[in-house]
Amino acid sequence: MTAAYRTMLRIRVLEERIIESANRGEIVGFVHPYTGQEAVAAGVLAARRPDEWVVSFYRCHGHAVAAGLPLDGIVREILGRSGGLCGGKGGSMHLADRSRHFLGASSIVGSQLSIAAGVAMAEKTTAAGRATVVFCGDGALGTGVSFETLTIAATLGLPLVLVCEDNGWQDHTRSDLVRHRTPTELVAGLGIDHLEVDGNDVEAVHRAAGTLLARCRRDRRPQVLVARTYLRHYHAQVGGARPAEYRPADEVAYWLARDPLDIAAARADLTDDRRTGLHTETVREIDEVFAAALAAPPPDPATADGNVTTEPVAVTR
Repeated sequence: MTAAYRTMLRIRVLEERIIESANRGEIVGFVHPYTGQEAVAAGVLAARRPDEWVVSFYRCHGHAVAAGLPLDGIVREILGRSGGLCGGKGGSMHLADRSRHFLGASSIVGSQLSIAAGVAMAEKTTAAGRATVVFCGDGALGTGVSFETLTIAATLGLPLVLVCEDNGWQDHTRSDLVRHRTPTELVAGLGIDHLEVDGNDVEAVHRAAGTLLARCRRDRRPQVLVARTYLRHYHAQVGGARPAEYRPADEVAYWLARDPLDIAAARADLTDDRRTGLHTETVREIDEVFAAALAAPPPDPATADGNVTTEPVAVTR
């Protein structure tokens, strides 16, 4: 449990530092914080095998950290600096590291499901018995590609585990205003095996993910985990313009009181002094990574045709 807490703490401190950097205008483009949902990434990916592929979406920083990607590469990519995971060219929403089976993140809502289904189809042809893990927000389940992908996965028996992070909001709109069924009801209607779990309880998430991953590897059929959770900050911001609060104050207060880090710390019997020490240690680590990243140069324009395909692209100048 202490290991899970440390992973969640790294995600929290990293995201808070990213928000500070965005406020200063150091990050180009959108930033989607993962604060408040740390238990989902930590719980799920601790149950996955290191050789199982992970596919993410635009809120990908927490997944990347929990999957074991290097902090330096993550931060340099987000800041658009050389040495980033994708050469500093992909930015906040497109982290990828094939060496760690983190296939990548997509900024197009729902598209990551179809990508992951392709990976799962390839895995089905092997005898390795691996599952493929894909994350999405609850809003993604309203897209056509999600229904089509889940239908194909169920029909063909693809070893795919979908993790739906249900935070109750789709951008600035309450989810219940744009859908008449919950994510669990939608998945049940498709006849797909699923579990629903408290997404702020890392122990419960890990146990449920372990059950679904084991079932997926054994039965070679898709599984869905719906994790109920909440964002501590907001959907997204671009540049230094922080969005105004758009959610009811009592709702925000309720979820802030259920901080996943507090729940994990209590389960691990961490004292206040121990938590303070771990926080200080993590802040120091993140600060050093940011200092090095900010001192790094942007990508060399001469490398613009790299990091696009697996083979260099011949460019006629």
